[in-house]
Amino acid sequence: MSAAYRRNNMGDETNGDKKNRLDRVEQLLEVLVNEHIQFHEEHRQLLKAQVLLYDATQKLAEAQTELAAAQKHTDENLAALINVVDRVVRRLPPQ
Repeated sequence: MSAAYRRNNMGDETNGDKKNRLDRVEQLLEVLVNEHIQFHEEHRQLLKAQVLLYDATQKLAEAQTELAAAQKHTDENLAALINVVDRVVRRLPPQ
């Protein structure tokens, strides 16, 4: 087979369904491009979700800190109330 023949007929090679090589390559390239576009969009959505999740986590951490401070305050008040009630109960004469 001569080089000129191969050069002229290389794109005309067919497979079982009679598509030439160039058509098959174009079809595969189109699939790859479409898959890449879809991947890019999904990646963008994941990045947005990551930012939103980070913000929500930060707010949750702040709320937890506030809750811990409020719980400490409640514990202190409860301890003071227990002390007052304990002193009152101990002062009562036995019945």
